[in-house]
Amino acid sequence: MAVLTLSREHQNGCVEIGQAVAQELNYEFVDRHGIYGNLRTTGEKWGKLAEELDEECPTLWEKYDLEYRAFIALIEATIYEVAFRDRAVILGRGSALLLYDIPHVLKARMFAPMEVRIERRMRQYEEDRKTAKEYIEKTDKSRRGYIQAIYKRQLEDSGNYDLLYNTGIQTYEQVTRNLVEILKEWDLRATPEGYHRLKGRALAAKAKARILTHPEVFIPTLDIFSDGPAIVVRGLVHTPKEYQVIREIVHQTVDPHPIRNELRYRR
Repeated sequence: MAVLTLSREHQNGCVEIGQAVAQELNYEFVDRHGIYGNLRTTGEKWGKLAEELDEECPTLWEKYDLEYRAFIALIEATIYEVAFRDRAVILGRGSALLLYDIPHVLKARMFAPMEVRIERRMRQYEEDRKTAKEYIEKTDKSRRGYIQAIYKRQLEDSGNYDLLYNTGIQTYEQVTRNLVEILKEWDLRATPEGYHRLKGRALAAKAKARILTHPEVFIPTLDIFSDGPAIVVRGLVHTPKEYQVIREIVHQTVDPHPIRNELRYRR
């Protein structure tokens, strides 16, 4: 079955449309609250960190900090897990880029003229025009910076998406109806190869998140990915104990999927 990812600007109707599509098709709707909840199952500090850093552009320090890398790994593992469960609407957080080549994932972006978005925010929050405009500009900048820093892509690049909707012209109801009909057709794009690719990435992301959040592991060079046939584990470890912890986590998470261990000791 199909999965829908929605990329948005502030006050472009993405939440309302995503919820309506999910309700119409009986899909799971996953926004920041769902992701926060999943992070809290790993530990309360990760839920709190999500609230502080959600889609914020990372500073130079954060980009190389292990805690921030673990935070991003948890988000990515959640997105892959939801996508693998199927029949889901996933809101933002780079989901279109993570799932870019999965055939049954429909990637849509919503946008609207700034003036339309300002008017919507003014009505919803009873703000003046200056305050509404400043908030929208700040939010847009943070989301663009987040995607650029983590995925080295431009959020507005139309090549990232299958569909673009201007909700300043089309009503939320029109976009919802269109997406519902397209998703019914998109189901036919599901293939065993696509599911296998998605499963491999989901397993790799889950193992990476578990390792980076483990209190006994300090491995700044860790990389775990699926190359198709196997899950590849690559990085420099410091001690035999650290090596053993990583090895156990990977096997607990990935077995019986094939594993290629390329861990090396730091010299």
